[in-house]
Amino acid sequence: MRITALLACALLLTACERGGPSGSPAGSTAAPPPSSAPPVVWTAPSASTEPAAAAPTPSASAAPSAAAPAAASAEPPDAGAQDAAPLADPSRLTLDGRATQGGLLRAKLDGKLRKMAFPGHRAIVSDEGDFLIAFGRNAPKQEKMTITFEDGQVLERVFDVEQRTFETDKIDNLPKDMVELDMPTRVKLTQAEQKLDAIRKKYTKKTCFKESFIWPSKGKVTSRYGQPRLLNGTDGGIHWGVDIAVPTGTPVRAPACGTVVFAEKNLPLSGDTLIIDHGQGLTSTFIHLNGFAAKVGDEVKQGQTVARVGMTGRTNGAHLDWRMNFFEVRIDPELLVSEK
Repeated sequence: MRITALLACALLLTACERGGPSGSPAGSTAAPPPSSAPPVVWTAPSASTEPAAAAPTPSASAAPSAAAPAAASAEPPDAGAQDAAPLADPSRLTLDGRATQGGLLRAKLDGKLRKMAFPGHRAIVSDEGDFLIAFGRNAPKQEKMTITFEDGQVLERVFDVEQRTFETDKIDNLPKDMVELDMPTRVKLTQAEQKLDAIRKKYTKKTCFKESFIWPSKGKVTSRYGQPRLLNGTDGGIHWGVDIAVPTGTPVRAPACGTVVFAEKNLPLSGDTLIIDHGQGLTSTFIHLNGFAAKVGDEVKQGQTVARVGMTGRTNGAHLDWRMNFFEVRIDPELLVSEK
């Protein structure tokens, strides 16, 4: 069972690997943000009639205004100013989740945000103070956040990020054409990656991430997030999703509420692919599907069938590959569900 599933994910660097439009090149981490400037933390705009907005890239020194979101500084606050500022009670920041590589924290502020220094991160802070914090697969052991509230109080939080060990999958004796991609496929793959990157750089003000996530399909997990792959002894990239072994035609259900923002057939390597936006930059991607039960623009509820499991794309076995992103940061779906 495991060998079949591994072969399914190994074929021609399938979307389970570096070749897939929902994966990243071997040895790389998440794609960079749309600006050349360091990632920053953004304050969400006021109510908008547009379904999604691109993550803004104003100057880190921009002042808050009613017309545009305030850009929180990505640089540490001035040391002298910080010494003079009153310290905020730590209870003004509440967190839910695990600070671990591949993890996602649900955060909430008690009070209005003036600015936030959190190098290497960005988030959308809602009018109610809700936001998300994502830690990538290779997040360092410690990361520091400094929050300045509108009342002038300053709160510092140091995250001790749990370091994980990711088991290597080694698959040998594969035909050469299962490991190396031809040039036409590489070109199509690049085009698909650019399209999906553009979708993941957008966000809505939804807060569906407040729900407890459920499994989109129930079955044996045959491959996990973060595993490096060796195919015929060569670097096969990182597996960014969770593979669930289930038969073709099995319903794929929304793990949380959201909006369908992408649904296309026959993507290179990934096959039929669907993406749900859960709000504030958090998305679920499902690949190797066999058609869709929802279309772009549909608002879906948790547990609603959005697609069917298939074996489209580069795979020789039916399974669901479920991936999650916070903007460009790839996170581990298994950490958001508590039971089968």
